Amino acid sequence: MKNPLKGRVCLPKLPAGALLGFFMMFSTLSFAADKGELWSLQPIQRVSPPSVQNKSWSRDSIDSFVLARMEKGGLEPVADAKPATLARRLYFNLIGLPPTPEQLDVFVSAAKKNRNAAIEVLVDELLDSPRFGEKWGRHWLDLARYSESNGKDRDVVFPNAWRYRDYVISSLNADKSYFQFVKEQIAGDLLDATSESIRDERLVATTFLTLAPKAFQETDMEKFTMDVVDEQIDVVSRSVLAMTIACARCHDHKFDAISTKDYYAIAGIFLSSDTRYGPGPLYNNNHDKDTLLVAIGPDVERLHPEVAKWQAEVIRLTEAVTKGRSDAYRIKRKVAGALRDRGLKDPKEDPELAKMAKEQEALTVKATAWNEERKILIQSPPAEKPGYTMAVLESEESPEDCKVRVRGMPKEYGDAVLRGKMSIPGMPELGKIGAHESGRRQLAEWLVNEKNPLTSRVMVNRVWRHLFGQGLVRTVDNFGVTGDNPSHPELLDTLAADFVATNGSIKKLIRRIVLSRTWQLGSEDYDKGQELDPDNYLLWRANFRRLDIEPFRDAVLMVSGQLQIEPPAGSLLMNVFPGAGYRGTEVKKTDVDNVNMNQEITQDRHRTIFLPVVRNQMPEVLKLFDFADPNAVLGSRNARTIPSQALYLMNSPFVEAQSRHAAGQVIAFSDSIDHRIDRAYRMTQGEEPTPSARLRAKEYIKQRVNEDEELDAWSDFVASLYASASFRYLK
Repeated sequence: MKNPLKGRVCLPKLPAGALLGFFMMFSTLSFAADKGELWSLQPIQRVSPPSVQNKSWSRDSIDSFVLARMEKGGLEPVADAKPATLARRLYFNLIGLPPTPEQLDVFVSAAKKNRNAAIEVLVDELLDSPRFGEKWGRHWLDLARYSESNGKDRDVVFPNAWRYRDYVISSLNADKSYFQFVKEQIAGDLLDATSESIRDERLVATTFLTLAPKAFQETDMEKFTMDVVDEQIDVVSRSVLAMTIACARCHDHKFDAISTKDYYAIAGIFLSSDTRYGPGPLYNNNHDKDTLLVAIGPDVERLHPEVAKWQAEVIRLTEAVTKGRSDAYRIKRKVAGALRDRGLKDPKEDPELAKMAKEQEALTVKATAWNEERKILIQSPPAEKPGYTMAVLESEESPEDCKVRVRGMPKEYGDAVLRGKMSIPGMPELGKIGAHESGRRQLAEWLVNEKNPLTSRVMVNRVWRHLFGQGLVRTVDNFGVTGDNPSHPELLDTLAADFVATNGSIKKLIRRIVLSRTWQLGSEDYDKGQELDPDNYLLWRANFRRLDIEPFRDAVLMVSGQLQIEPPAGSLLMNVFPGAGYRGTEVKKTDVDNVNMNQEITQDRHRTIFLPVVRNQMPEVLKLFDFADPNAVLGSRNARTIPSQALYLMNSPFVEAQSRHAAGQVIAFSDSIDHRIDRAYRMTQGEEPTPSARLRAKEYIKQRVNEDEELDAWSDFVASLYASASFRYLK
């Protein structure tokens, strides 16, 4: 039988369902022999759409590429999705919220007159909605490792991280060029700005490079610094290039053509930059790891000097307390040792020891007084402050080329590597870096260079994955040798070339894909498709996909009428930890014991993207339903089905409360049980129940109303709909 992906390799007959998986594995391994010939590093080639047998089926060249592969594999596409199903799919994919019954009625009515025109109108409406950025911004935040706390050994609150979240959302709503979006996050402080507001926006963008968790208890400052640089290399290379450049920190990459010298060529760029992630924990022995945030806003020149003066005094007192306590402790140790050696019990027995004891006591008293003064000062910052942001700036010290750290050891130095001097096959060279430049601007331009074969391919594939549930390259975060090959390479390249031609318009790319016939297929199976391609590599049907936790939780709130649609001002975390100010607050267990994060999640009614993300204290609902690990660069989340999810849906106070609110709306809608049942189904599933489902629901409601209060009966019924596959999954 022929390989439906290659169309030319003959193999013996394999068990049903194994064929395509074998071919994809074989295709991937075939590239491991020569790193220099890796498909993802070859120049992007726009290809003319192939000819197909069913010439009337395609609406876009996307469809021609997909249909040609299907026909070679002996498959054909299923029927188009029904209008109501398609509308629900569009709403969730584009804005992360369900359509109301009224919105469904408008679309279905329009689709009866002209299906294609109705779809185009709805797509444009959803792309123009401010809710679009709230849905698609979360995808980028997964890649950025977005969190409002540090995690690791000291889970310090980052009280200004929310500015970056809002920057991502507004950038996507404005359909900012993806290439500009990337440049701003790598070198926003170095780009020309025509106004203070644009300058501030681009400073906030560089927060991208500051968000990774940091080991504040690390005693080796050089190792701490190199670890921060390593995180920056990792997040940039994985998110933008889908390559694991950080694997070359200790040795040449074991699989991809990336050398240790390439790694340190980039390390020098970040080592020559000033990473302003803000304050570490308020521990006397950790203030050396604090960095100042960057002041922003229209009143910076007037307000920041007073804050800077206050900051300097806090640091001075912190250092005085630390030195006073350390000196006192050293003297105490000397006195104790002398008493032991001389067989004495009291320092007063020796004049010299008595003098040292008095000195130690005086230092302790001074350190205690300074510490009290410091505590008062920390609680009394200037009344007026400018805004502050985490950011990356050019270092005030002279830029330096980074020396190779042999085996990755921070203090075992090899030869220095010129900043930006890389030799990755297939990649363009970095622009010349001036003697007084870090090289971040050149790095940003290198990432978005038209000759860079990875950046547009990777982003197109990420968008495709979010719309189809799988990428054209299934390993969306790995375009290296150990990653998969594209299932439709010519389609991927053509879309990547067109993405460049539209100046990186994400909205235009999404619009084109969702208007294709391929994306609008139904999700029904047929025997031959299941036999030859059970994993749907050839896209002969739509994938049955579970909602991520954000659209699931948002939909529950929207159906119940409790969703607070307007974004909050700033961070909701400040409501939980109001003490988190400029200097930062550590989220200690003692704090968390007094704050029920699950209760906070239950009570808040904003969209899930605005909920606090505390690395070491993730709320139960986010963990259960596979929220992105904020310590990892993730372009594709897990989608587990585990018993604890069902238990949560049956026992959660959140689901129970929202079910009662939704039930109240259902009861108020009509006095007819049939109408109420239909309304509940349309609110939660986007379609009316089948006659048999309506009958079972009616019998259940009648029985329950005879036994309990009416609201209780309808609440339990709505809760069962929330827990149903038809609510939690997209067809």
